Amino acid sequence: MKLPRIYLGTMTFGWDQASTFVDSSIAISMVSVFASSGHTHIDTARIYSSGACEAIVASSISNYPNLLIGTKAHPSEGKGLSTRGIQEQFSTSTAALKLKTVEEYYLHQPDTSNDLLESLIEADKMVKSGTIKKIGLSNYHSSEVQRAFDLCSSHNLTPPTLYQGIYNPLNRMIEEDLIHVLRNNDCAFIAYNPLAAGLLTGRHTAPPDSSEIVPGRFKNNPNYLPRFYTTENFQALKTIIDACENHEIEITDASYMWLLRYSVLGENDGLLIGASSLGQLEGNLKACKEAEEGELPEEVRAFNDEIFEMTIF
Repeated sequence: MKLPRIYLGTMTFGWDQASTFVDSSIAISMVSVFASSGHTHIDTARIYSSGACEAIVASSISNYPNLLIGTKAHPSEGKGLSTRGIQEQFSTSTAALKLKTVEEYYLHQPDTSNDLLESLIEADKMVKSGTIKKIGLSNYHSSEVQRAFDLCSSHNLTPPTLYQGIYNPLNRMIEEDLIHVLRNNDCAFIAYNPLAAGLLTGRHTAPPDSSEIVPGRFKNNPNYLPRFYTTENFQALKTIIDACENHEIEITDASYMWLLRYSVLGENDGLLIGASSLGQLEGNLKACKEAEEGELPEEVRAFNDEIFEMTIF
């Protein structure tokens, strides 16, 4: 059984809200372990760590010329996703990464100030000039994704072949609509946040009204708290934890096994894993490796389907 390819997400590199700080030295070790495990895809973005992440990635990949790098342009940077904005962000990104080309280039999220067609035209030019190989979208609503495909078709543009979005046992909304749009347009899905920003590690078990939040990305983080620290997610989390304990399975292992073997992800899709320490990355890679041969008990699989109705994000 061929499983989805594994990506190393680098959002934690240089990020001051990670549970532990990942500096260049730690990042180098993490990339080394990742590459030694036989994986090739590294994911980053212009806005990660206020621009510092790409430079850390550059120092980490210098001894691994066969790694495939993807980065993203963001509407909040400079002139956004306008023609000029994309050109400037790409130039800044490749300079920081010390690369001339990248494998994957994403529009990080919708730009309400610039026309989507303009962004797609520029991305098409980049593919045809050889500076990028694949166009990706991330965090776009399914209707906008379909619109992007329609625009590419009507204007003879290179269509996106990658989409990055959140997907894990607690957050499965892509199954309702988005995944069908992608499948109908031959676009791969790359799942990020496989452990629901850490909820599926079992460390975060307090109810959302608790004054004690476990240190890490949830602590004083307005981006993550409202998305994940919800009553529905904690109710669903307890259900998964109980099922895993009944079968003596670590919740992290069960989450990765479900994503890689039992979810809507196929062999042409991807799973983006991250970490805020070398040990954490090694554990995540081990869980992904074990998923190649492991089987998830029916009870755990059934609960994963049951909690889909419990969660709202």
